[in-house]
Amino acid sequence: MSWRPIVSARSVCGLAFVFALLAPPVFADTNKDTHELLSKSFQQADLWKQGPVKLAAKVRRYTASAQAQNLEYTVYWAGPERWRAEWSGPDVQQITILNNGKLSYVTSTPELLWSGVELEAALAALDGGTPAGPYRLAPLAYENAKLHLSTKKINGIEARCLAFGKPKSTLCMDPSSGHLLTAENDLGSFAYSDYTTIGSNSYPQTVKVGSVHTSYEGDDYVWVGDGISYPRNLKEVHVKAPIEQAEVTVTRGEQFPDSLFVAPENATTADFASCAAPASNFTAPHLDKSVKAKRPDAARKNYRYGWVWVLATVGKDGSVQKTTMLSGDPLLSPGATNAVQRYKYISYMRCGEATEFQQLVVVGFPPPPPPVYTEHSNERATYPTCFPCAPN
Repeated sequence: MSWRPIVSARSVCGLAFVFALLAPPVFADTNKDTHELLSKSFQQADLWKQGPVKLAAKVRRYTASAQAQNLEYTVYWAGPERWRAEWSGPDVQQITILNNGKLSYVTSTPELLWSGVELEAALAALDGGTPAGPYRLAPLAYENAKLHLSTKKINGIEARCLAFGKPKSTLCMDPSSGHLLTAENDLGSFAYSDYTTIGSNSYPQTVKVGSVHTSYEGDDYVWVGDGISYPRNLKEVHVKAPIEQAEVTVTRGEQFPDSLFVAPENATTADFASCAAPASNFTAPHLDKSVKAKRPDAARKNYRYGWVWVLATVGKDGSVQKTTMLSGDPLLSPGATNAVQRYKYISYMRCGEATEFQQLVVVGFPPPPPPVYTEHSNERATYPTCFPCAPN
């Protein structure tokens, strides 16, 4: 007899990653020197220092029902004060525009939001989420992180890996080229390949985004009556599953018409501090207070456990202004969003002003320890099997 309930996937994002390309020949031994190499590596993949730049990606996205969908993601970057990022596909359009200190956003369907956040996070990871780039997510506060070094063989390459943070993120690079190969943590994984040279930059032409979900396998079952048995021993099994793959092309020098940067009439617009050099004039935000989520009664009665992915819009004062469920069990969603709404952040300072930003938050409702085996025990847990789980 086997027992393999699936616990909802722990995805990427949001962005808990700090990604790096380390220059050869070797890693430095000190934390200070490693951070210096980390900063230099971000510069190698930083497309947003001189423009104009056009980034076009053909994206093959996998839905919650394992159906493939072909989309396009295009960035028109005229400078750190003016850019447009657009998703398009069958019945899908999502546009974000920064122009003259205003960030405008419009979408035709909320279902695209999950893939949009995932891929944009993967691209931001290559340059540390520089404030000059076309990102709604805030930059990463990596300057003071303690880095741990190791090695790992990836596709025949003896990669050098950096690990840091909570949850732990592990970044693996080819030391001979300085290219980032993979990045993983408990939330998900990115993979980069087919690098090409673009002026002074080196950028991957293939980006893969995957999930890391956890299942539980049990053995040594105990019969407790009423047709119910429980395993004495549980083992976590981590399984990777693809979410999307993007084929990326970068070009320079194209002149963009002013009409590209005009916000649509029905767009939501917010202030977004802007200046000529935001990459040298910012302080990344960080979480100041979190709140433990409570499992809703409906989830408790139906023995639901798992993880919920919430996109939080954080205001200038660091309080959460809006929450949007991206994926997870709908019965767990109220508990997750209610908790995240009470989070508090140290504000994102950009160009000398506090600025609204977005943050991906993963809220866990893990299964409890195995029950005490008695003759009268009759409770059995069930687990969601979908990933990503689309909200109702």
